[in-house]
Amino acid sequence: MPEAARAEELQRYLRQLESHDVTVRSDAAHALGKLGDEAAVAALARALQDPDEYVRKSAVMALRRIGGTAAAEALRTALADRSEQVVLQAVNGLRDMRDRGAVEPLIRVLGRRERSLQLAATEALVRIGPDAVPALLAAFEDKNLRRKIGATVMKILVDIGPRAVDALLQALQHESQVIQVTAMTVLGRVGDSRIVKPLVDLFLRDPRMQEAVVATLARLEERGVIEPGEGGHVDREVHPPRAVVDAFAAHPRAEVVEQLRLALENPMPKVRRFALRVLFALFGEGAADQFVTSLDDDDVEVKRLAIKILGKLRDKRVIEPLVALLQKEGGEYVEDAVWNTLKVLTDLREFEQLRARVAKERAGARPSVRKVRSERDLSPDWWREQD
Repeated sequence: MPEAARAEELQRYLRQLESHDVTVRSDAAHALGKLGDEAAVAALARALQDPDEYVRKSAVMALRRIGGTAAAEALRTALADRSEQVVLQAVNGLRDMRDRGAVEPLIRVLGRRERSLQLAATEALVRIGPDAVPALLAAFEDKNLRRKIGATVMKILVDIGPRAVDALLQALQHESQVIQVTAMTVLGRVGDSRIVKPLVDLFLRDPRMQEAVVATLARLEERGVIEPGEGGHVDREVHPPRAVVDAFAAHPRAEVVEQLRLALENPMPKVRRFALRVLFALFGEGAADQFVTSLDDDDVEVKRLAIKILGKLRDKRVIEPLVALLQKEGGEYVEDAVWNTLKVLTDLREFEQLRARVAKERAGARPSVRKVRSERDLSPDWWREQD
């Protein structure tokens, strides 16, 4: 089509877009979309305020076909439209454009009641990808928003997958603890070995985040993202993954020892168990005092792990602390673990001597009960004397 004829046709459709007839306005919007001239974007953007839903929908579809920065900006405005069909077309258009500027308006669309809009906005945000991650994480800081769309936002972040890892790792540096924990949760579900070092760094840097770090590393270990140490059979209960050990070893020894010592005082048992595993992997016998101290832990699982680690040290100096533990109320679970460890540390004769010693000490600790035998009055009138 000659340039002059094309320009004339453009002007004709623009005039029709101002018609009093709804059908004429709607058809004009469609025609402008087919024409594909960016000069029509401003008029189509104004048409988004048209009182008729079909005209607004036609304008959105035309903007989708024309594309470009100005059209994307107009489509963002259409996301606030009251019509489901208008918003649906706008969402799909922004999805195809992968418009970064549409992230926050699309997150608001997730909160609408129409299921079709929720699904379309979800797909659009996944398509936009890493650029949507910061705003999606920020949504968790609003309690009401988190309650309303938290599960959907989490699914979007996981569906973005490995493309989101870099942005999520940056979020670990955020000042908000909510955003840090959310980023870690997503990283654990996405699964990527690159996250081990940043997680260990956070463990050492911020004691408040230790529980979340341990939970994320455990998820990665369960999924096989990070493997245990090399060699044959590895006791996963005792030995942390090689990547975790290497990440701790990259830090100064004094810093690691201090933070692991503090972790042994963490109120969460799983953090204390994790600290014991890392101490054993890094320092072995050098951390024996910490393992012995953990025999007095309130949690049975922490206590049992400390007993098991002491057995692996093969150091007979820990026999007496273990025997002392048998004199306390530790429960059958702990007692079995102690005897199993003592079997490893002693030969048969020593083991039997220890059993005899413990039995003797326990018997000596029991209070003796003196039985008083009273003679019963068997006279026929004994009951008369009972008051």
